[in-house]
Amino acid sequence: MRNLTFVATLALIGVQATLADYSGTWIAERGETTYVQLELSVTNGALAGRLGLGDVQVDANGEVAGAQPVRELTPLVGLDLRDGRLFLTRPDGDDTDHFELRILGHDAAELLFKPTAADLGDLAGNGVPLPKPFRLKKVVR
Repeated sequence: MRNLTFVATLALIGVQATLADYSGTWIAERGETTYVQLELSVTNGALAGRLGLGDVQVDANGEVAGAQPVRELTPLVGLDLRDGRLFLTRPDGDDTDHFELRILGHDAAELLFKPTAADLGDLAGNGVPLPKPFRLKKVVR
């Protein structure tokens, strides 16, 4: 019964997440390498932030097989909280990258790359599988 209560609580966290729940610094690491860094803050009731991604290599299953560290953070140009998920947009050269962030618990989340049709074509053309969601942890900086 305790496991069922815990699962129900986690489900409610995802549905009822507020802007404040997303605020903070979120990272994904492989060994000592931070390959995703997401910084979010709430000011005057609005969420703003920056995202940095290192070069990530994935295996045939979309799992991270190798990663380089984050070098710089790019300002997010779109943040939209809907249905317990935060949708993020950031410029990437001439392109725009889209992501979805889901809170899994107090200090855990996952970041999912939401590719466009053109992105999917590029990935497939290069034999690169779609990456699985990156598991993030909230850290104190």
